[in-house]
Amino acid sequence: MCCTAAGAAGSPASFQLTIVATTHADWDHTTAPVEANGCTTSERSQGSLTVNFRTRRPVRVSFVDGRITPVGMGPLDGTATLAGPNTLNQVCGTSESHTPQSCAKSIRTFRGVTTHASSTQPGSIKLGPLRVQLRAIDCPREPVELRRDPLGPVPGPLKVATNTLSHTRFTHITLTASASRRFKYGPLEQGTLQQRTFWRVTLVRVRP
Repeated sequence: MCCTAAGAAGSPASFQLTIVATTHADWDHTTAPVEANGCTTSERSQGSLTVNFRTRRPVRVSFVDGRITPVGMGPLDGTATLAGPNTLNQVCGTSESHTPQSCAKSIRTFRGVTTHASSTQPGSIKLGPLRVQLRAIDCPREPVELRRDPLGPVPGPLKVATNTLSHTRFTHITLTASASRRFKYGPLEQGTLQQRTFWRVTLVRVRP
């Protein structure tokens, strides 16, 4: 994570805060096999999900002695773009088939997601978890973990120098951070899910 700044001091210091973020997920997931009528079937989905979201409007925040006053963040609005195919696998005795199912790209929108910001120590901004429920789509079939948390992991605490917050010559401060996580399925399910998220938080100083 990094910080770039330009501009001017004060304690307490007030800013308008905005969030712009992107989360990208890739997966290749095969369900556990099911046996019925002498055949074994499973479904493989391969897909990608890109979610872009941002604060609808700037949120006013204050720092006292380098710590942000706890505050609710939001609303955040965004879009989720999904693409990829499904494949139906079937084994009946010595006969094996893999039937592809093409899926149209889909775009879902969401509004009104909220989080919160706090400080565990001076020069630190901790962001709370995000939760959103997207309309379920089965083509491609999204893994349960992705449906449960499509916005991905929230990056760890953002760091900013306390003198940057206190000196009024710093009028714009940009903080960036990223996070990732990976699921490996097994032993009955097969495949992997990888999520990567990138956040940009901008602080614009509010003059007294």
